[in-house]
Amino acid sequence: MTRLAVPLLLAAVAMHGVAAAEPVRTAVADPHPGIHVEQWRDGVLARIHLVRVNLTSSEIGVYATKQEDRGIATSELARRLNAQVAVNGDVFHAAGFSPLGLAIGSGVAWSATADDATSALVHFSRVAERTAAAIEPPELIAAASDLPSGTQAVSGHPLLVRSGAVESAFDCSDPVTLACTRAPRSAAALSADRNTLWIVVVDGWQQSSAGMTDAELAAFLVARGADMAVALDSGSSSTLVLDGALASSPSDGVERPVANHLAIKYGALPAGRMLGVICESSITNCMRLSGVTVTLDDGRMQVTGSDAFYEFAPITPRLACVTAAKPGFRTKTQCKQVDVNQVPGTYNSMVLERGTDPPDAGVADASIPRDSTDVIDAAPDPEGGDAGPATGDGGGGGGGCCEAAPHRDGGPGPAVLVVGVAWLMARRRGTTPGPP
Repeated sequence: MTRLAVPLLLAAVAMHGVAAAEPVRTAVADPHPGIHVEQWRDGVLARIHLVRVNLTSSEIGVYATKQEDRGIATSELARRLNAQVAVNGDVFHAAGFSPLGLAIGSGVAWSATADDATSALVHFSRVAERTAAAIEPPELIAAASDLPSGTQAVSGHPLLVRSGAVESAFDCSDPVTLACTRAPRSAAALSADRNTLWIVVVDGWQQSSAGMTDAELAAFLVARGADMAVALDSGSSSTLVLDGALASSPSDGVERPVANHLAIKYGALPAGRMLGVICESSITNCMRLSGVTVTLDDGRMQVTGSDAFYEFAPITPRLACVTAAKPGFRTKTQCKQVDVNQVPGTYNSMVLERGTDPPDAGVADASIPRDSTDVIDAAPDPEGGDAGPATGDGGGGGGGCCEAAPHRDGGPGPAVLVVGVAWLMARRRGTTPGPP
């Protein structure tokens, strides 16, 4: 972070001792469903730009910069992603635009970056039809391998808000954060239920806006409902872009290239579908089961008819899990990675065995199988198909129907299963996607 070396800075420094008034909201807008924008003024001290994002929306995605996009301006990242909101990311080394903390874009960690005891980590991943998010405090050091597949992440410091309260102390001697001096600021915050993300940028080092201290910004975010918040790179790097235009006023008068960014994108995300048949004991000699309640992990539900067929669409690309339940049969959960390039969709046929459920039967965690009947089938087959793990289901395998090679347990190869599902699809011509 560097200060703007112009006379305007003298006015900002002179106002350092002026007590801040309660900020007043001056403008409100809802440019896109799930994206809410506000402007606030704190007298002559601060002009604040606030974006509130609904993370439960199936049409909102959160993205962090990939390493190959490092060192570009925030507006350029927004243009490349066609994102409606973008903000600068972590403090960085000028040489090579290397972030100080861990950076992850599209699930790939940047080389030579790592979490540490100074940085807080804000990370996002897709879970069902929403975005899951967390801000990890500096003392919880995370490795990229600890985070969910497809994670997006940026780091920052200091931590501003912890468990709904302003952090107890800030390092006023830190020459990077200038925590106790009014300055331009950028930050990200989350609500306690992790359903709401706030992005905030404060203009500073200008005659019309001196900026805020870290404590002042933290108090502002707590008043908005923030449970956890972290400062992003502030000073001359602070930049907010909305719908392709600068919404904030960078202290240099122009945008700076920065190491990484966070971006919010609204719109119809790429979608695939999941489909399959529910059989008793074996898919090879499928005894079709009607009356099976099939539940997708986002809560959508279907009951199979005489063809034993189910189908869910649209589903954003992710590891999607379905649970099949029928009286007299053991409940089973099975997961597949949804691929938008598979036509007509990702096959996830299932085999149910007769019996009774144990007391804890139901929808299993998406990453941890609950019992031997829960199949978590996330790894691609070495031959390029979706071969599922052996399940001891009488040769049926229970893992989808379009493997490029036979199941590891000697179950049916692609020909038998493709023909079976193709016949079912022919009977269901005109099937349309289900509700979002």
